[in-house]
Amino acid sequence: MAQMMRDHGLRVCVVSSTQWDGSEVPLFGAISCVNSNPDSGRTGSIKCGLSALGWPKRAIVAPVDRPGFSSKTLRHLIGSEVCTCPSNGGRGGHPILLDEAAIEAVRHALPDMPLRSLCTPLRFEVEDPYASLNIDTEADVQMLRSKWPDIESSWKVDAHPEQY
Repeated sequence: MAQMMRDHGLRVCVVSSTQWDGSEVPLFGAISCVNSNPDSGRTGSIKCGLSALGWPKRAIVAPVDRPGFSSKTLRHLIGSEVCTCPSNGGRGGHPILLDEAAIEAVRHALPDMPLRSLCTPLRFEVEDPYASLNIDTEADVQMLRSKWPDIESSWKVDAHPEQY
């Protein structure tokens, strides 16, 4: 995901609970930061990443366990000016573009505050067949491995993208 996001011209920050071993899994030029207390809540990890990026005015949050979005979806998010997320079958998903107001809400939130209580993203329907893929179990990892060629090909960055 980091490489695909970099290929789209984004600055990328990877937040982890321990120091990232770039020799084990490359960061592709991404900033690495450590959330030393990840159990305090997901918003705490988002705060760590936003801080490492210098509190930008807009940011895309892409949880590593939600890799089923496409390059087309990412382009749509990049082009949005307001808090936005993809939707598949009426259900909102990831990644999410945080606008300036959402980032300020995250900045002042407790680490355990759910992101959905801090912002209400505008949804746009996507056709990403693996949009709901959530990697939490060994069975999920096996599913990811079986679908990886399709997911990876959907991450290809087109030099002349069609309109979204």
